[in-house]
Amino acid sequence: MQASAKEAFGASDLGGRRVAIQGLGHVGYWLAKHLYEAGAKLVVTDLHENRTNRAKDEFGATVVSDESIFDQECEIFAPCALGAILNDDTIPRLQARVICGAANNQLAEPRHAKALQERKILYAPDYVVNAGGILNISAEVREQAYDDQVAKARVAGIADALTEVFKHARVKGITTAQAADEVAEAVLREARRERTRAASE
Repeated sequence: MQASAKEAFGASDLGGRRVAIQGLGHVGYWLAKHLYEAGAKLVVTDLHENRTNRAKDEFGATVVSDESIFDQECEIFAPCALGAILNDDTIPRLQARVICGAANNQLAEPRHAKALQERKILYAPDYVVNAGGILNISAEVREQAYDDQVAKARVAGIADALTEVFKHARVKGITTAQAADEVAEAVLREARRERTRAASE
């Protein structure tokens, strides 16, 4: 989210930023906690009232209905619940300049990345943003012994990866969703070349 703020606003500091969080499950709650500690102002929604009450009590969050979260005046919208929530109905209603959240498959259809771009809303592709889980698992599986610091270092690299996606999108004049796919495909091609070279040695 800091990398997204840097791209959209020219500064990574989230202090004073108004962030709307959709979903306060395990990831959404901790995102809210980190944002609160960073000085952000929170607007939240969740289907479970106990979760929104907790965010209100602990973080001073403003609670809104699940449907009205799309209409909130905010700088960053963080989908952390259902997929396919960026669609023909919701995109015209968004007030945010940035979309950066942990939900999977946020775009209802690939064409919605273009719709966001046309509205000058920066979309941080979900599978880049929420890669932390799989990176942590890879540290568990690939290392002889799990090292918390190794896992954290890999997760910290997500910001750099996202910055590269934004740069690629700007240079090529494409959506960030397309850019993420192209960057990922380039990484996979290089990995295949490395394996081929290693096998031939």
